[in-house]
Amino acid sequence: MSGAVNDRRRINGPARSVEPIYTATVLDSVAKGRSDGRGLDHMRPIYAKAGPISDAQTTASASGSAFYEQGSIRISCAVYGPRSARKPNARRAHFVCDFQYAPFACSKRSPTQSTDEHETSLWLSNTVGPAIRLEMYPKSSIDAYVTVIESDGKMATLAATINCISLALADAGIEMYDTVAACSMGLRDSQWIVDCTHQENAECSVLVAYMPSVDEVTGVLQTGKTTLEVHEQGVQLCTNVCVRVYAVICRALQASVE
Repeated sequence: MSGAVNDRRRINGPARSVEPIYTATVLDSVAKGRSDGRGLDHMRPIYAKAGPISDAQTTASASGSAFYEQGSIRISCAVYGPRSARKPNARRAHFVCDFQYAPFACSKRSPTQSTDEHETSLWLSNTVGPAIRLEMYPKSSIDAYVTVIESDGKMATLAATINCISLALADAGIEMYDTVAACSMGLRDSQWIVDCTHQENAECSVLVAYMPSVDEVTGVLQTGKTTLEVHEQGVQLCTNVCVRVYAVICRALQASVE
């Protein structure tokens, strides 16, 4: 054949190509420090927006919603309520959190992921629930539906989920004692590292949910073993970082009402 045959059903590639520019591999960068060049006490960039779902003109629009992005982590949350509860004689509202991973959220889906989602939902309800003034909404229920669109580090994803739920609750106008901010850390080579990714293997991980204005911790979660002194050091460092995350959430709320 004298000429090349063009297939109209496909997108033809470029006539010439160039060699890609390779950066340092993950293993090389980990040996020098962190894989993404961050400091030990630096979090990944955060983007938060309140109200992306509740602004939609639908018949079943949420009372409040939020989208939270932290590096490669992407989470959406929709809050419905307060609405009528199944127990009409309840003196306090019932807060329920439904936590789910999107099918494409993780690089590898675990066979026990559905069980983990159920346990995580209960833990999130007990962690965020103390921040809500449930006595202000008798005979009602408040439901938060969380979808993890992309995950990068289990503990970091849980911390980002708490921040997203808090932002959505505030967007819904739910009365709260304070907004809950969360942060996670991993222990590697006797040093605490803030906001570990999936590639950063940590000997021990700790997550703290904290209300800065009232100076109260609503939840602590730890995986792995460590001494009491090292654990207390990690919790204290997490609360310090939570104050910075709290400021980001407040700015996102201010931007939603401007």
